[in-house]
Amino acid sequence: MNHFKLQSAVLIFLCWVFVYPAVAQHTFLQKEDYLQLLERAAKENKPMFLVVHQRDDQFIPFRGSVSKKAKDILSTQFVSGVVQVDRDEFDHPLQRAFYLNKPMYLVTDKDGIPVLRVDKAVDGGAELERLLDSANTLSKAETLGKLTAQYRKGMRQQSLLNKILRYNQTFDQYTDQQLLSDYIAQLTIEQLNNFETVIFLLSCGPVYNSKSYLLARTNNKMVDSLYSYLPLPVRKKINNRIIQRTFRESLDKKNFSLAQEVGYFAYTTWMPNHLRGSNSQAFYPLEYKRLMKDSLSYVRMARNYYDQSFYRVDPDSLSRIDFAQDRQIQFSRNRLLLDSAQNAEFKSLVGKGRKYYEDEQANNLNYGAQQILAFEKNNPEVIFDAIRWQKKTIDLKPDVPAFRYTMALLLYRIGFYAQAEAEQQKAVELSKPYKLYHKKMQSVLKQIQSRHL
Repeated sequence: MNHFKLQSAVLIFLCWVFVYPAVAQHTFLQKEDYLQLLERAAKENKPMFLVVHQRDDQFIPFRGSVSKKAKDILSTQFVSGVVQVDRDEFDHPLQRAFYLNKPMYLVTDKDGIPVLRVDKAVDGGAELERLLDSANTLSKAETLGKLTAQYRKGMRQQSLLNKILRYNQTFDQYTDQQLLSDYIAQLTIEQLNNFETVIFLLSCGPVYNSKSYLLARTNNKMVDSLYSYLPLPVRKKINNRIIQRTFRESLDKKNFSLAQEVGYFAYTTWMPNHLRGSNSQAFYPLEYKRLMKDSLSYVRMARNYYDQSFYRVDPDSLSRIDFAQDRQIQFSRNRLLLDSAQNAEFKSLVGKGRKYYEDEQANNLNYGAQQILAFEKNNPEVIFDAIRWQKKTIDLKPDVPAFRYTMALLLYRIGFYAQAEAEQQKAVELSKPYKLYHKKMQSVLKQIQSRHL
């Protein structure tokens, strides 16, 4: 159920890097190519320490400076580096292995198999030293790499497969579907009717409607009746792993139908919130077309998606629907009525949450406009759609320089040079507190003024 907010979070941080760019860079740990690091690790027989992110070149890998002790450990005991993975690089080895929606610290063995993953930011002093110490301790125990080596040699004991599958969940890795199938093949009917076993299998992230998924749901009535009693965070995590793994499969196999299927599954997890459900159902086929660079299909689908899902949606209306769903208030697609007590509670909360919904809407519309700039070169009608979206974005958030910058690019694209220059001038003024970004905005303004953008 939380996948829509996750996809929005991706769009938010894509904008965040332009809105609040970093003001300094660490000179320690340089940007490196992942495959070159992997080659070095194998050659030097050392584990890897990676900082993996999808942000821009001003990304700062640690809070505070890196201690001398940590530098010494990393330089002598690890092959280390910062790996920047573009969101569009869906065939990147790390994108194929992990769901990447935020920066992570990843310690692996010499073969690139994870030993430790940490998603929250750490400081470069004591916290980093403890992280490295923990990684060294874990590497001496039963690691995923050692278990995987046994599996590759042909060992198929149920206990071995169970351990590997649990590690996949710990590291938020995409589960090997053949390995999952091997594990399920050893389960009895009694085990497949055990709810804890079923929850474990679904938590592994089987591809939607695959044989493994269907076997995990052998007793559909039991699963459906008990699933609703699971804590909401657990249900969200299970649903997200199924969605992420299925979408990954659609990319790996170049299977658009599978992207449509995962969209439908995402829709069902949101019920009765039809608005969120419809948005999620449309997102995955759209994202598939974007990543596959199918410009014609993408532009056609994007115009409808951003118009219906964000431009025509009032933030308070969406907030009201989310409120009803969170309170388990019954409502239909076309009818949502709150009683007096519920309405009073909603009114007391809506103002506090309005910024979140406005940010979500503005960031999504801005991202949609950016994609139109990337995919549509010549059709003024499409560009004017994006201008409408961007106008609403600026109405919601007038003081964000990145949003003014996008509008300037759109106006320039259709030959409205004076208006483009005015918008870019505002981007320059608003970006003054952010030195590096301000410099970029000044450069773009000069290009617009000289008509050489």
